[in-house]
Amino acid sequence: MTNYELRMTYPRFWRSLQNKAVIRHLSFVILLCTTTLLFGQRTIKILYVGNSLTYSNDMPVMVEEIGKLQGVTIVSTVLANPDYALEDHLKAGKVIEELASNHYDFLVAQQGPSARPESQTNLMEFTQKFSAECKKNKTRLALYMVWPSKARSFDFEAVIHSYTNAARRTSSILCPAGRAWLVAWSRDPKLPLYGPDEFHPSVTGSFLAAMVIYGSLVEDNDWSLLGYDKLSVKKDVTEVQFDLLKKSAQVTIGH
Repeated sequence: MTNYELRMTYPRFWRSLQNKAVIRHLSFVILLCTTTLLFGQRTIKILYVGNSLTYSNDMPVMVEEIGKLQGVTIVSTVLANPDYALEDHLKAGKVIEELASNHYDFLVAQQGPSARPESQTNLMEFTQKFSAECKKNKTRLALYMVWPSKARSFDFEAVIHSYTNAARRTSSILCPAGRAWLVAWSRDPKLPLYGPDEFHPSVTGSFLAAMVIYGSLVEDNDWSLLGYDKLSVKKDVTEVQFDLLKKSAQVTIGH
C-alpha cells in the first residue's frame, strides 16, 4: 500500500503517524539544544576598540582563553592604537566599516581614564555615538572601565564615576576592571597590577581585567571550570594571586 492509499484509507492512523514524527523531530531538537547547553558549545564575536590599555599583554587573547576553559568559543577582532580615544576611532572610520561588514555580538570600548570633567564629557558624547552605531548593527556595546596612573591614584573614584555614568546613560554593559583593581588591592595592597611605567597593566592587571570583561559579557560569575593549571599566565601569576584575582572579579561583577 502506498503512502497515498494509506492516508486515504486510514486517515486517523496516518495523522497519528504524522504526530509521532513531529514529536520525534521536536525531541531531537530539544536534545540538541540541551546538549549544547550542557557542553557549553557557544560562540561569541567581540570587537575591541581602544588603545594600549586594551592590547597590552594581549588581553583579548586572555579573554578567549578564559572562554575556552569555560566552554565558550570567543572570536576577537582588535582595533586599538596608542593614545587613541573613542573620538579618534570614529574619525578614522574603521569601526563603522567593521561593524557594517561583520556581525559582532559585542563591541568592547575604552579610552583613557577620563577622570577630568572635560574628559568625562568627551567619554559621554562618544559613548552615545558608539551606542547609536552599535544599535544600527544589532551589537551590544560594553564599556571597559580602566584606571588612572599610579601617580594619579586619587582619580580612581572619578574614573569609576565617568565610565559608570556613560554606561548607564546609554544602557551599555559595564566591564568595571578599574573597580576590580581596587577590590583586589583591598585584599592584597602589594598585588602588582601596574606594569613598569605605573600606568599600563602588568600581566596580573590585564588578567584581572580579562576576567571582568568575560564575566560581564556572558553574565557568568561561576568560574568553577577555570583552573589555575590550565592557564598560560601561570608563569607570571601565582596560584595564590590567581585565587585572589578570581574572587575579586566575582565580587566586582556581582556588586
